[in-house]
Amino acid sequence: MFNSTLIYGIFLMFVSTIFFAAMNAIIKYLNLMGYSSMENVFFRAFFMLLSVYSLVLFAPAIKHFVPKFQAPQLRAKKKGGFKHILLRGLLGGVAVSMCYYNFATIPLGIATAFLQSTPIFVAFFACFTKNKPSFFVIMATIIGFLGVLFVANPEQSGIPLINAILGIIGAICAAAAFFTIPQLKPFYTSEAVVAWYGITMSVVGIFGMCLNIDKMGGFIMPSLFDWGLFILTGIMGAIGQWFMTKSYMFAPPGIVSPIGYMRIVWSIFFGVMLGDAFPNLLPSLGIALILFSGMLVSFDAYRKRQ
Repeated sequence: MFNSTLIYGIFLMFVSTIFFAAMNAIIKYLNLMGYSSMENVFFRAFFMLLSVYSLVLFAPAIKHFVPKFQAPQLRAKKKGGFKHILLRGLLGGVAVSMCYYNFATIPLGIATAFLQSTPIFVAFFACFTKNKPSFFVIMATIIGFLGVLFVANPEQSGIPLINAILGIIGAICAAAAFFTIPQLKPFYTSEAVVAWYGITMSVVGIFGMCLNIDKMGGFIMPSLFDWGLFILTGIMGAIGQWFMTKSYMFAPPGIVSPIGYMRIVWSIFFGVMLGDAFPNLLPSLGIALILFSGMLVSFDAYRKRQ
């Protein structure tokens, strides 16, 4: 028998990629409407936080209709985890800020490709932990990243150097943030981790809007329709963050992180819906490599637990 808990963690990560890709597509649309990247960071975090606290507030009413519903537990299980959750929030805030700036200034597929280099750094950092990834998983991760490069087609993108630097910094910070999650498990529930992540990112977003940098700083009062989109990004972010956080609590980072490559597949799908050209032969080959990478990781997890 294989470890159903680990397979469950892989499934949770897969579901999170769908919600994150849909959220990023909406954020890209809001960027095109003139909203700054840090305003997107703030509203995404604020409404994500609001959605979590709404579940707490309306828990009695929800439980009336769904008896098995459990209200989110936002208080710490015990003392001693605050520095870890603060570090996770700050690292995540920097990663999201870099990523959203790229969403605003370069094509969505390329920006997502930089984000999807995160598992490479996760696998590298995992080599220094007790949950070391196998050679099989490392090779699958490299194959997946090659697929990302094919999809993004960086040699022909002509993006500015600053976007490449910010993309790499964001990926490293995101990878480091993932390794704080297992340390948080004894102190906080997954819902509490999401809530604190929202609080930290909201603060980062407020300070970021004060920056006098084109497409990064600044604030525009949203229209009624755009308010709805900002709220939707917060809800999707909360759901995606919950699935992702939960996945790292059920499985080692080196195993589940390559599944995040699927996010770029969904990004291409949503990009086509927004008017992007359908990928040609090279990106299509990349998609195949990404899917193959995820299948290899899942197969390795299954093989080890026979």
